Amino acid sequence: MTLAIGTTRRPALSLRRAARPVIGTAAVASFLILWQIVGANEIIRSDLISYPSEIAETFVAMSLSGELGRNVLATLGEFVQGFIPACLFGIACGLAFALSRRLRYLTAPLFAALYSAPMIAFVPIIVVWFGVGRDSKIAMVFLAGVVPIIINTATGVNEVSESWVRAVRAFGAGKWQIITKAILPGALPAVMAGIRLGVGRAIVSLVAAEMYVSILGIGRLIQVYSNSGRAAEIFVLVGVVSVFGLGCVMALRSLERYLAPWRAER
Repeated sequence: MTLAIGTTRRPALSLRRAARPVIGTAAVASFLILWQIVGANEIIRSDLISYPSEIAETFVAMSLSGELGRNVLATLGEFVQGFIPACLFGIACGLAFALSRRLRYLTAPLFAALYSAPMIAFVPIIVVWFGVGRDSKIAMVFLAGVVPIIINTATGVNEVSESWVRAVRAFGAGKWQIITKAILPGALPAVMAGIRLGVGRAIVSLVAAEMYVSILGIGRLIQVYSNSGRAAEIFVLVGVVSVFGLGCVMALRSLERYLAPWRAER
């Protein structure tokens, strides 16, 4: 009887998994069709909202002119140079704060304040410190991304089951082996969640910084086309940023499934 229940339940789970992308695709397609009808027929003023076919034509034109690629590469370079150090530094600091109670007590209020503060408010300070240029935007990415990584890493380490640590210690593991074999694997889901949160905050902060202190980048283009009321171009740029953010999140989820297969969705 148990075998029968298991064999019927597994196909049902597989069916639900297969239905998720179909439902999501259908919802997106329905939205785009409705948007196209409303925009193309000027039910609402098309110069304010544009519509999918016009946005697609604008995307092709911006790509062929080289304008889009040049600015995307500038933004991508700044993001990578700021976010990779944020990940490394954030994981190391979160681990240190979790393992040192005194250090955690000293730094907890500071990082709580930084996490709740709007990152855009730090742009003038970062510009004063690093100047108007690439360094200030890299610093904004680092600052925006590192805080949630530190907080989540520290939280994940504190929530690692004590039985994991005892089991590794029972086999004669040293302190470093306990960290690498028990604490970090146990905290990995929280660490990856912090990195995903950091990605979103870093992208928003970078685009905002480019709008104020840049001559190149997606944020700068958004600012330029906003001033001239070019809706189609703005939608192209917002779409590029959204796709980039979505791609980062999906890549991180795949990495988490690879590193922690026991956390795979059921």
